[in-house]
Amino acid sequence: MPGRLSGTWYLAKYLILPGTWATASLIGKAHLMPALMGGTALRYLVALIMTCLSKLDSLAEPVRVHRENPPARQHARELDWDGPVILSPVAFLLVDLVTPWLQASRVVPFSGRSLMWCAIGHYAVTEPIYYVFHRWLHSPRVYHSSHSHHHASTTTEAISGTSHPLGESLAYLANFSFPFLVPAWFGAFSYELVFIYFVWFDIMNTIGHANFEVIPRVLQWGPLKYFIYTASYHSLHHTKYKYNFCLFCPFWDYLFGTVHPTTDELHRKVLTQPPAKLEVVFLGHGHKSFSMLHLPWLSPYLASHEHRLRWWMVPLTPFTVVWAVFCRYFLSTSVVQRYQYRGTRCATWCLPVTGHFYLMPSHYDAIRKMIVTAARDADAMGVKYLGLAALNKAEWLNHGGSDLLPALADCGIKIVHGNTLTAAAIWQTLQQYTRPEDEVFMTGPTAKIGRVLCLLLAKRGNVVKMMTASKERFEQIRKEAGGDGHRLRRCTTYREGAASGVWVIGKLMKAEEIRQHASVNGLLIDYAVPHIQPHECEGYRYVNGAALRYSMRETDLTFCHDVAETMPACLAAAIIHAREQIPHHECGDIELAEVEKWWQRAKKHGFRLAAADLASTADSAAAAP
Repeated sequence: MPGRLSGTWYLAKYLILPGTWATASLIGKAHLMPALMGGTALRYLVALIMTCLSKLDSLAEPVRVHRENPPARQHARELDWDGPVILSPVAFLLVDLVTPWLQASRVVPFSGRSLMWCAIGHYAVTEPIYYVFHRWLHSPRVYHSSHSHHHASTTTEAISGTSHPLGESLAYLANFSFPFLVPAWFGAFSYELVFIYFVWFDIMNTIGHANFEVIPRVLQWGPLKYFIYTASYHSLHHTKYKYNFCLFCPFWDYLFGTVHPTTDELHRKVLTQPPAKLEVVFLGHGHKSFSMLHLPWLSPYLASHEHRLRWWMVPLTPFTVVWAVFCRYFLSTSVVQRYQYRGTRCATWCLPVTGHFYLMPSHYDAIRKMIVTAARDADAMGVKYLGLAALNKAEWLNHGGSDLLPALADCGIKIVHGNTLTAAAIWQTLQQYTRPEDEVFMTGPTAKIGRVLCLLLAKRGNVVKMMTASKERFEQIRKEAGGDGHRLRRCTTYREGAASGVWVIGKLMKAEEIRQHASVNGLLIDYAVPHIQPHECEGYRYVNGAALRYSMRETDLTFCHDVAETMPACLAAAIIHAREQIPHHECGDIELAEVEKWWQRAKKHGFRLAAADLASTADSAAAAP
């Protein structure tokens, strides 16, 4: 992932655009800038639209070329995708500065003649030069020193087509200037060509890289196949390397015999392939309004990172709030990402509901109906297990999923709240990082997971301070603890946990509340959703107890549900249900005797604690060079 320096540079590079305009104005060459900046804005819009379409399951999934997701490291590497977009106005300015070809006095009104010379410039000059140059890039020395950066992406994204090292990008900019220079040489250059060619070029480029097929068979009949490439066509270049070198026009590959022999077959196969089957659906929901900016439709890169507020999101708050309300009332459940885990086909779906709606009783019925509808939709697709994310199984909403069962009595799908494995993971964390003599302060202690943890801790010998307003529920749990009940103490304020060295956070807390009341250097074990950001807990040892790690080689999951490069224990539980074909629902209360069994199941299926990196911020700072 990009570090702080590269992240700063990533944002700083956008200063090139206003800097180019300012420079052009100072030297009296600004006449191209309105068209160039407008065209550049359209290029970003094309990239956004094609990214969105490529992640739209109903549109893209049936005709996806590769049905695995690119790894998260690819998304980080391709943050350079808009380098050529930013540098294009610079290239125009340089040409205008050193030649007379693009001077304002030579610009003419747009006409069919302008478009004709632009097309000639592209197909008669740019395409053949690109083909020769591209084949040279695949010579061993050049490939390994430069072009391998682009080909590291075998499953491409919409923006992959412009992700190149700087040297390649500059060469491409020189070649792609001909659709403008040729009209200029023949007295036919107009400002409108900038908009037309920029948009057309990026649409064609993303068609080849977006990993879903948009070109129908009819456009590959007869001579059309020599002039129109497809996503299938270009995907073979990224997997076979020595074939299908063309830019957008396969004529040159056919002429020189570099068309892969399976090109036509792959195109036909992709357009006629059966729907991909799913075994598990994990039903998520939004958090705060800005969480929608982390969805893959907008940015696969951000989608692979934790959902947190970034400074540039603040000005977008009015938009995200309005959009959150629109989603709640007008949109339905959507597919966030499909993936596999050890061959088990999974998907995360998301209700179009942000967290605050779950706290409003007037929305309970509507949300329950959404969950039932999603379950029925999944059942109709043949899905066997539906896992519920945090608020979708809230006690006040549906009692841990139990209230959903009557409405699904005629369905074969099984509901999985996953709380047993979540409790097991937190319990393992507690055993690993605490001792029986440690006093534990717990928030959310009377909910399903909190209840089990209190009972297990008391049985182990820990004194547990349970912060709860419900004396009745506290007494029920203490009674259930039997002879160990004397170790359970009821608290009603955070202040009463100040002396406790271990805090288990089971409900949403603000970082300032922790800093105000928890003892410095204390251990924070967090399983609330959304969780506290670790960087907000300086001076404490922090771990997310409900996040499980796994081998990245065994899955193509990149969407970050909660903590990067982990999955929530409740999702892992749904996957385990499918892999072991457990024939019953997991709803309602947690059975204490099942906690250890579920941890053994998790280990068998490759899951492990995410707490291995536990260290205090102070220790980390001291160890840093």
